[in-house]
Formats: sequence, structure tokens, C-alpha cells
Amino acid sequence: MIRKDRLQQAQGLMQKKGIDAYRVLTVLVRILMIAVVVLSPMTAGAYDNKMAVPLRPGVFLVATPALEDSNFIHTVILLVSYGKDGTVGLVINRPSGISLQRVLPDLKGIEKRSLPLYLGGPVSRNSLYVLFTSDHPPPGAQKVFDRIYFADRKDVITPLLQEQDLSNKVRVYAGLAGWFHGQLEQEVRRGAWVTMEADPKMVFTDNPLSIWPSIFKIREDLLVRTK
Repeated sequence: MIRKDRLQQAQGLMQKKGIDAYRVLTVLVRILMIAVVVLSPMTAGAYDNKMAVPLRPGVFLVATPALEDSNFIHTVILLVSYGKDGTVGLVINRPSGISLQRVLPDLKGIEKRSLPLYLGGPVSRNSLYVLFTSDHPPPGAQKVFDRIYFADRKDVITPLLQEQDLSNKVRVYAGLAGWFHGQLEQEVRRGAWVTMEADPKMVFTDNPLSIWPSIFKIREDLLVRTK
């Protein structure tokens, strides 16, 4: 079973292990970005949203260096739903540093996957959410884009975690990110976020901490080519 008490225990482990490591990395990335600002005349223009795509499922929401909210600093979020009821997304580049098996030791059949647990956002941190690839998604799964689906129901998530077909990719998140209707649009207009088409390879990369720096490098290269 997916138990909330195990997730609550995981929160303590994340604070002792994953979060401290992330804070160290955050300091290093900030130093790097300051150096880029000083040395590169293109950097200031790279934070605008000239290459933006409309907000919708299957779009990356990328925090700009100006965003200092500790919940979202240097994050890349995959939007999984967008509409009049608000927006929901998952932070794809914050590994917790602990394994799913450690959080759910009583759930049989997950040993083969060796799945890490990711920090999906500040909302509903005691709940699990899953992104996965499939050509034949189960009922109850929500398509995000291409072959990538989102699941937030226990009856859908549990079989996914126990599935023996390792050809489909699975990523598990504790918590998610959410905005009221119109809230995210205001944040984008203020320059807190830039948007871009999501890349499946980035969603399931083995090096999630490289996603945010690599995206801004790509944006700068594109801006150079278009000027």
C-alpha cells in the first residue's frame, strides 16, 4: 500500500540528505550564473520570453534566475494540466536522494526498477504522483504529451510501480506544483518563468540536476542565431 506515514518519514530523510545536497548545488549554480551574467552580453536577453510557447500540458515551465522562491528556485516543471480550474505541474529536476523502495518497503514487486523518489512540488507532499511512458496506458491515466502520461490515483500508480516490463519509463514524485486560475499567467508576465516545449529525454534523464543549466545554455545559443 502507498502509506502517508512512510512519506512523512521520507520528508525527514529528504531534509537530512537530499535537501542539504540540493542547497549546496544551488549555491554553486548561483555562482555560475553570476559569472555568466558578468561575462556574457547575451545573458540579460536570454531571460525574456520571446521564444515562449502557450501554457498547456506538455510544456516546460522554467524558473528564471530572478525567481528566488525557495520552492521553485532553479526548477523545471512539466505542466500536466492547464485550464479554468488552474494549473498543475511536476518539478522534474529535484531528486530527493532516497529510493522509492525505502519509502514503500511493504510494496512488493518494485525491487527491479530501483526507482528514486523526486520532489514534485510543495503541494500535497504526502502524496505520490507518477509520470510514465506507455503505448497502452491504463484507464485513469492522463495523457500529457507524446507517450508520456500522468497518474495520481493509487489504483493506477500501484500496478505501474509493480510492472515487470522495464521498457516503459517511470518516475515517481512526492508532491506537485499548483496554481489558481490566472495566477501562473501573472507570474510569467512578471518574468518569473519562461516556457518551452517539453523534451521527453529531459523528463527521464539520469542527470536531472543538469536540466536547468542546460536549458538556459540552449536559449542563449538560439538567441544568438536569431539576431
